[in-house]
Amino acid sequence: MTKGKIIFTGNFLEYFVISIALMILSLITFGIAAPYWVYWSFKYFFTNMEIELYAGPNPNGGGQ
Repeated sequence: MTKGKIIFTGNFLEYFVISIALMILSLITFGIAAPYWVYWSFKYFFTNMEIELYAGPNPNGGGQ
């Protein structure tokens, strides 16, 4: 079985500032910018995510 962990390499301050700016822009444009705000949040998360996989024990009991 392969095991791993997710590492987030983004910056919380950058996310917070841009998210606040997009929220204000959404309010000013009466919600027109809201879909972009949602898209940007998902895009920021997935572009700043790294997955490290570790080789687990062989389930067949054989050698490497």
